[in-house]
Amino acid sequence: MLGGSHRSDSSQSWQSSDATFYTAQVVSPAREIDTPDVPAAAATYAERSTAAVAEVKAQLRARLDALPFAAPSEEQTALQASYLGWADARVQERITAFGPDAGYQAVVDMKTAGTKAALPIAYECLRSFITGAMRNPVGLATGAAYAARRPADAEELSTAMVAGVAAGSASYTSDTLLIPAMDRRARVANLPRFQAIDPKILVPDPPPVILEITAEGKRFTRPGENNAPTLAELKAQTYDRRLGITQRQSTLDDKSLDTLLLKPVINAGFNAARRTGGNPDLLTPAGQLALSALAIGGAGIVQKALLETGKAMARTGQLRVPDLVGGEQRLNLFALALPDKTRRPAQWSDAVHFPPRYLLDTGKEALALARQGFNSANAVATTARDLLTRHMLSNVMASFGSMGAGRIITAPLRGGSHIRVAGEAANSTAVVVQQAVQTVFNDTFWNALKAKNGANTSQAARLDNERAALAAEHQRTIERTLEALAEPVDQAIATLSGPTRAGVERAMEEGMRATPGPGPLGQRLRTALETLRTEIGTQSVSIATIDAVCTALREGWSQTFSGVPRDAATQALDGQLQTLTRALHDSEELRQWQSGRA
Repeated sequence: MLGGSHRSDSSQSWQSSDATFYTAQVVSPAREIDTPDVPAAAATYAERSTAAVAEVKAQLRARLDALPFAAPSEEQTALQASYLGWADARVQERITAFGPDAGYQAVVDMKTAGTKAALPIAYECLRSFITGAMRNPVGLATGAAYAARRPADAEELSTAMVAGVAAGSASYTSDTLLIPAMDRRARVANLPRFQAIDPKILVPDPPPVILEITAEGKRFTRPGENNAPTLAELKAQTYDRRLGITQRQSTLDDKSLDTLLLKPVINAGFNAARRTGGNPDLLTPAGQLALSALAIGGAGIVQKALLETGKAMARTGQLRVPDLVGGEQRLNLFALALPDKTRRPAQWSDAVHFPPRYLLDTGKEALALARQGFNSANAVATTARDLLTRHMLSNVMASFGSMGAGRIITAPLRGGSHIRVAGEAANSTAVVVQQAVQTVFNDTFWNALKAKNGANTSQAARLDNERAALAAEHQRTIERTLEALAEPVDQAIATLSGPTRAGVERAMEEGMRATPGPGPLGQRLRTALETLRTEIGTQSVSIATIDAVCTALREGWSQTFSGVPRDAATQALDGQLQTLTRALHDSEELRQWQSGRA
């Protein structure tokens, strides 16, 4: 509802002035709206979008037509037309944002993503597990291995530094190479992922005309007229509602102060639990690596599952917003966005290819990204700065900070001592609490430093640029070869056409033997060359046609010309065909790798 009282659910506290422009108690129950027949599955995404927009616009008009004017007049009719023009534009924006298949309607509440979000949520949980299982566990295991080679009473500063350096190397591998490679292959697989809807679409700018629904019917007024709110008041209400939406979206995207300690606290609980065991094998490097990977990775799964599932649930993933016909409706705050809207989304049935194909492709993509860090002096400098500063130094600082915080906070449990006292068990209360505290601070420091330093996307950009240049080079080779092939193909076709009648008569007059015509293999070669000439003319040459020409050229030439070896022109033709085949094959291979489909 625009320009009226903004009712909300229990999680919001939006209020408006006393000028109420929609009152649920005085509006009759929503009736079933007759809309034009819309195809269940239009041929293309654009057609489905057009059909969805037309359907919602028809619902708007049917809804307004069912309501009489409170004070009929030509001015009211003109104002309604102005309002509908504004509402039509908002409908277009919402269909574009949600997609034609999300089920957006003019009046009723939207359905949540529900089970459609299961695969995207599972993918996000996998990403979170890998990210968590690669950083701290590697650092803990490396630190344990380093400490095992030193005296029991040795200082722990160097141990924390070694652990931080190892954790930085692991975080560089996951954040810069592995996770980006996974995301790139997920885009190729057309995996849908949650994307926040622009608050300006959910709560649009105030309309030029305010729609008021009363017991007498509908009434249109301009902002500031009579008792209607002014445009400034409407903008203030709009700002407040958008701010509430932004805060909810930021929370579910883990970018809010409300979730600052969510993952660190969950992680601390899991890590503290693993330190309650008294088995000495749990403290070996292998035990530290395995258990901490399960604990930290498992905490990441729990945290990501909570947030991502919240996006797909009505209570947390929806809010009440204007429905464009004087009331309010619940709309989703997130939409499942597809990388390629013209293709079907990835589904659970595709998971059968996950182990052999997705993992292999991800490994290849990660190696390709890694190579981009060493293909120039500038790339090497960027890689070194990213590894040494963004990851290693940040993790060392996080290790120092968390170790100091853990000792200070747990000192009262050890009688004021900042280190373990003599005879203290490996799973004592102080040890468990210190592990939890260090985990909270380590995660918090690392997240803060990572947000401050940003992400390194230069290797991905370099890889995209390299592939774009390679694709352009393939295309240039194809165009040049096609241009060079035109004349040799015409000459070969003329040679294989056999003697003309005039040529036979001239040979007989001169007492010479006429050149024999091509045999069956020669005719097949000529047919293949004519097909190739046609495709060259249309600039759509297929590899199958080139293979047919090359095969016929090799098999038929000697028989056609009675053992005469191929001349230079024929050899050049064969070489150009081989060049074209390689260029087409490489171009198609690159296209399939980038698009994921033949």
